[in-house]
Order: sequence, then structure tokens, then C-alpha cells
Amino acid sequence: MDDVPAVRALRVSRAARAPAVYQAPRPIAVWAFARYFRGLFRRHFASVRWSALDAPAGWDQSVPVLFVSNHTSWWDGLFSCLLTAEWGLTFHILMEANNLERYPAFRRIGTMPMRRDSRMGAWQDLHDADRALRPGSSLWIYPQGQRRPAAEVPCRLERGAAHLAVRHPGPLRICPVAFRYPFMSEQLPEAIALAGMAWMHEGCDDRKLLTERIGAALRETVSALDARLSGEALDDFRVLVPGRLSINKRLDRVRHSLGLLRGPFEARNG
Repeated sequence: MDDVPAVRALRVSRAARAPAVYQAPRPIAVWAFARYFRGLFRRHFASVRWSALDAPAGWDQSVPVLFVSNHTSWWDGLFSCLLTAEWGLTFHILMEANNLERYPAFRRIGTMPMRRDSRMGAWQDLHDADRALRPGSSLWIYPQGQRRPAAEVPCRLERGAAHLAVRHPGPLRICPVAFRYPFMSEQLPEAIALAGMAWMHEGCDDRKLLTERIGAALRETVSALDARLSGEALDDFRVLVPGRLSINKRLDRVRHSLGLLRGPFEARNG
């Protein structure tokens, strides 16, 4: 029993550690991981696509972006990385600290720890993460806190995203992003992302109200994506990574090359 105060003091000291020195993602690591991620998506999906209600190409690059997303799949972090590069921003993401300790190489591409077992540690990690919100940079956070079933509406959100926005000393763009991985007529599933309407956060210091706004924006974006997918309408979605053809389409391509089938080759099923 005499050791209990010492253990508590050690935990507090770890939680209240000095702020980490910011280290930008290493370009060679970003290139290597992005190449690897693209290969994974190419093998496991029929296509990887995205669309946006608020075109990222028109954003002021001097304002950092806080992306808030639903979290339903192991693929979300990889997808976030590729989207960030597509939108011309520097990638950062918060990851469960215990998992990051197991895969420390992810630190090289902008992954930052988030301790969920300590309130003080969580606030400190959020404070450190704010250092990544620089001009031309972005930070991804999943306010649901952990992976949740795809059918679950993102309602009970943690306040980490709002805390980051409130603590940030300058203007900050907040953008909700919805992810889905549906099967749509092909042998493999599709990876689909929709960026919702972004807004500039300036002045609001009420974390509860801001969390409610983030939740409403995220739910609206998820609903908008689901509405598009219900009709399997992909015309407005840009291809980020072309995936694998279904077996029948690969056979059709061979037949076309041998002159056994007439007309143009259709890469997708009807």
C-alpha cells in the first residue's frame, strides 16, 4: 500500500510531461507510405473515390484544416492520408497512443499520439497536436473516439476536436468528412469519401456548442453520402485509386484483345 502514492505520482508526471517538440512528416516516408497505401487499396477495392460539397481546391492554404470524420473501418486512416495528399495539404492524424507505440513508424508521416487512459494525458496530447495546425497543414480526428458500427449515427462525440479549435490561436477551417465502403455491382467493395461543407472557426470558446455543431455537420455529411450511394450514383466522385477489375471484366478484356468481343471495353459491370 505504501507504493500507491508513488505510482500515482509517476502517472501524473507522465501525463504532465513537457510538450513534445513538433516534427514535420518526413517527405521520403510520406512518399513510401502513400505508395504502399495505394497498393493496398488497389488490391482490395474496385475503386477509391471522393467528392466534396466544398471544393478543397479553393481553400486558402494559409489556414490550417481540422478534419472531423466518422470512424467505421481500419481503412479510415489510410484513406485520410491519401485524401490529404490529393488536396495538397500536409497530413497529421491522432492515433490511440497504445497502438502508435506498437507501430512507431507512423510517426514519420504525421501520426500523433492520443492517450485515452488519462484525462491529463489526453489534454496534453491535444495541446501537442495543435502544434501541427500550421499553414498548409491539416489534422484528422475521429470525434467518436473509437471505431463504431457503420450503421450507428455519430451522436455521442468527444470534445477533443472542439478543444483543439478553441485552443488554436488563429483562424482554423473545420471540415467534416464521411467514409463508406459499400459493395456496388463489383466483385470488390468501393472506398468512398465525401467532404462536407467546411467553415471557418473564429472566436467561439464554448466547447459544448462547438461539439454539437461538429456533430450536426458530420451527421449531415454522412447522410448526404448515404443518399448518393443509395442510388449508386458515382458520376460526381473522382477516382483517387483505380482498383481491381472483377473476374468477368478481366476475362472480357482478354476477349477484346483477341478480337472475340466487339464494341468498346466496359471496365465496370452494368
